Amino acid sequence: MLPNNCVLSLTGDLLAFHAFSHLRDNEVSALHHIILKHSGPISTVQQNLLLSCWNHAVTANIPPALLHRCNTVLLQLGRNPMEENIFETGYPN
Repeated sequence: MLPNNCVLSLTGDLLAFHAFSHLRDNEVSALHHIILKHSGPISTVQQNLLLSCWNHAVTANIPPALLHRCNTVLLQLGRNPMEENIFETGYPN
């Protein structure tokens, strides 16, 4: 899989796990549009837009394997990995 197509595919997977549920409807629609519109390579600008969204994704519901794949791509491209959302219960141990 080309790196470009990998970014598109992983963005679709992140959307499926509601990683961008905090975004406005028009922003989520724009992500869907980029994914659905392109059967071939996306531009560098579009790829950077998608990767920037990854760093603001809500990771609470993302399976660890998907999070790992996304972080691998980010690290290969010299970007910071996505942060895992760790929730504290507030209860004493």
